[in-house]
Amino acid sequence: MAVSGWEERLFRRPVAWTRGHGCGELATLLTDAGALRVRGDVAETCIMRRVGLLVARKLPGTLDLTSVAVPVGFDARSVRSVVAAVSSGPHSALAARIARRLGTALGLPALMACAYREAADRAGAEGTLRQLALEVPGIRHRLVEAPSVPVLVRQLPERALLVFGAPGGSWFQRALFGRGARLRHAAPAGAVIVQQAPARVFQHMEEPVFVAAQRTAEDVLRVHDEATMAVVDGGRLCGIVRRQALATAPPATRVGTLVEWAPALRADQPLDAVAALMTVFGADPIPVVDRAGRMVGSVVASPPTTEDGMPAPVSRPAAIVGGVPLSVG
Repeated sequence: MAVSGWEERLFRRPVAWTRGHGCGELATLLTDAGALRVRGDVAETCIMRRVGLLVARKLPGTLDLTSVAVPVGFDARSVRSVVAAVSSGPHSALAARIARRLGTALGLPALMACAYREAADRAGAEGTLRQLALEVPGIRHRLVEAPSVPVLVRQLPERALLVFGAPGGSWFQRALFGRGARLRHAAPAGAVIVQQAPARVFQHMEEPVFVAAQRTAEDVLRVHDEATMAVVDGGRLCGIVRRQALATAPPATRVGTLVEWAPALRADQPLDAVAALMTVFGADPIPVVDRAGRMVGSVVASPPTTEDGMPAPVSRPAAIVGGVPLSVG
């Protein structure tokens, strides 16, 4: 299952940052919702504060709860332009989005550049750039023939801040991280290394929607109109109750006696896990729990619709989560 479009909400979420040169400064530029200094457990902070991006002094290894940006020699005062060096790798779209954001925040020109080593590689680079231009509109783009990183840099604007994906398979990334440690020479105005992570449930959940186990069937039917409702007892999710069961029970029946087991989302799961629970919850709020089973939020998924509000025809399972399309890929 692939998630498309969710990154556009990235900069409207808090950005967390850890100690390190330039981390706080970069984090402040990358969010409209406030930069958070991490002083304890990074993973817990990301989940509890619904962080969209982590700015850290190094790539986090196995932690992939959020996308990450690592500043290297970053000083906003020395930057005169921002260039995303992109390829067909998994992090290039994020690099382009961050370059576009930094250009806007700093009032500087931003560029997306795709480099190729020789004429035979040009067609592939053109295809990559076309696709990224569709995914990340609003940023200029350019093809650059460059057999080496220094040649590439000489063709870019003066004092360019380079934004590019974490080490991977492209020749550009191998050259930057290979023998000779060319990164400092290749990025005279600093660099930002980015690593894309899958969208997570905690980044898209809303406030929890539930009914208490001690409520009566009559009360719940009067207040709620959902067909399937999460039931909470003492802060913990204990299952779901269906409207049909409430309607056929005596009015004074306690909800807790009508509960049936149902799966829930964990806050740290990839967002595409939502689609699997639509068969149970449909368009009703899906409960989100932490590792201790406490209910911490809800996610609402609904089938996509056409412009006139009718269900959109789909050949594969699909859903909309908070305006974000999910589709099986």
